[in-house]
Amino acid sequence: MGHSSSTHGSPKIRSNSCGRQFKLSRMKWLLSGPLLLIILMVHQNQADEDLVVAPGPDDDGEGLNVQDKDMYDMYSNTQINVCDNVADGVYLPYVGNCTKYIECENNSIKEVGSCLDLAKDNPLICDPTKPCELGYDPVLQVCTYMEKVQCLPTCETDRLSSFCYDNTCTKYVLCYYGKPVLRQCHDGLQYNNETDRCDFPEYVDCVANDCSANFQPEDIIYLGSKASCSKYFVCSNGHPWEQQCAPGLAYNPSCKCCDFAKNVNCTINAAARNILPYSRTPLRRADIKCPLMGTHFFPHKSRRDAYYYCVEGRGVTLDCTPGLYYDSKVEECRMPLFVGV
Repeated sequence: MGHSSSTHGSPKIRSNSCGRQFKLSRMKWLLSGPLLLIILMVHQNQADEDLVVAPGPDDDGEGLNVQDKDMYDMYSNTQINVCDNVADGVYLPYVGNCTKYIECENNSIKEVGSCLDLAKDNPLICDPTKPCELGYDPVLQVCTYMEKVQCLPTCETDRLSSFCYDNTCTKYVLCYYGKPVLRQCHDGLQYNNETDRCDFPEYVDCVANDCSANFQPEDIIYLGSKASCSKYFVCSNGHPWEQQCAPGLAYNPSCKCCDFAKNVNCTINAAARNILPYSRTPLRRADIKCPLMGTHFFPHKSRRDAYYYCVEGRGVTLDCTPGLYYDSKVEECRMPLFVGV
């Protein structure tokens, strides 16, 4: 790469709004003294009537209690393919069970594995005379001892929140009354964990979808940034490394190099915004009657840029990112030209 102000000798990991991008590698064993790691291939226009506090978990008549949460499986209650548009060889965390992981291949689930099974099949991993519990760490992409695992967040009973589904860019988990629901952004939009909703890629800048873990040493991938003309990523072994061109230069995808700005057709406009995440704003009760059972999404009665989310009879009003409209067909906010298509 010519004219670059950074070198591969001192790269840094890109930390996008989704939180993480990490190295993905084929499964291998790493034994280091007593420590064992099993590395896996692994938006504010609002109707005034909406501005009321959402019902609390103890409000009478506002819905049923969310029961048998331990038996609820997010994956069997969705039509979204968690591996859709996920790079091959990538391992995803399993929501609700910190010991499991999901391997994706050809846009489908290849395997749902368990760190516990790995321990059983390999007696040398744990000392049979001592307690040993392994869990999958989505940050490090490894199976390791549970006390060292950074598990995905869990859904709190009385809060509305969301969190990123690591290494997917477009998927996230929406939480309300303790139930996780898998969500997916469409049409090139990406999940922004700073706003809790789907957003334009220039505000997110996630490239994990395009960094495959299946590679040959010569297959280094260069990807332009979605947020800056002078920034790019180098993907090696499924790992996106952020790079910055020298001042006055811009990344040119034609030559995969830093070039004079006049030679690069790049225009990125990411105006400053003030969008508070759902988790930091007062909840607004949905002015509809929600079904008493299950999770449901409905279009807003008077606004195209908002929708209702119902969980077990309780409902809240959610806003789209400015510039997006809710589409009942995919139950998510989209760019207007795609709504209903």
